[in-house]
Amino acid sequence: MSMNFSEFIRQLGAEPRSQDPEFLRARQSVPEFRRAAEEADIFEEKLTRAMDLQLPEGMMDSILQISHTPSSDTAAAARPRWRSLALAAGVLIAVGAAGISWNMNRGWDSVDDYLVDHYQHDGPGLLALAGEKTSEDVQAFFTRFNVKASSELTQIVSVIKYCPTPDGKGVHMVLNTKDGPVTVIYMPATEVSDRETLEFDGMQAMLLTLEKGSAVIIGSESQSISALYSVIHDSIIPEFSNA
Repeated sequence: MSMNFSEFIRQLGAEPRSQDPEFLRARQSVPEFRRAAEEADIFEEKLTRAMDLQLPEGMMDSILQISHTPSSDTAAAARPRWRSLALAAGVLIAVGAAGISWNMNRGWDSVDDYLVDHYQHDGPGLLALAGEKTSEDVQAFFTRFNVKASSELTQIVSVIKYCPTPDGKGVHMVLNTKDGPVTVIYMPATEVSDRETLEFDGMQAMLLTLEKGSAVIIGSESQSISALYSVIHDSIIPEFSNA
């Protein structure tokens, strides 16, 4: 078997449903690999169910008031609604627990650690694939996270795929710019310090906060990644935003 466990875990985090023959063989090779694959499949299923869940309007306000006991006149009428809320909350708790476990298994102590680790694994290879505009449905990648991408962004995406982030699945892109291909990673549930910068392995990165989640722009030291700040900031917005 040519794929070691460390490489298997990295590919499992980036593309858990990959159909690559070597990856599929590794999934079934030994108990350690099979257990990791099963945990990833469970996480993917819970994440998908959570994203499809339609929460009742005012759910959070209702949960915060759960300590208030309904009067005897209203207890029976309220019970079906509480059952619905309890079910929805239970799913969210389960997904949250799975996410925490998944993150701990990845071993990232900070967003910076994640960026260095993930880029070293996927960054150069995806940059090498950059070329013309991608044939993938870029908008479909973002719809999964209830956000949308502007046409300005979708027109310059050369490579796009799902990827792991510190807080669940995200989107890894390579954009065609006047300075050459630049990497952008969208992190739907990760908080960052806006405009914080990082340098590693001859690369530079800039973090930015979005209306929902965050993103990072990564380029070589010779590229002007700060010029993309406004484009990215204004191009990934909540699906139902008026923007």
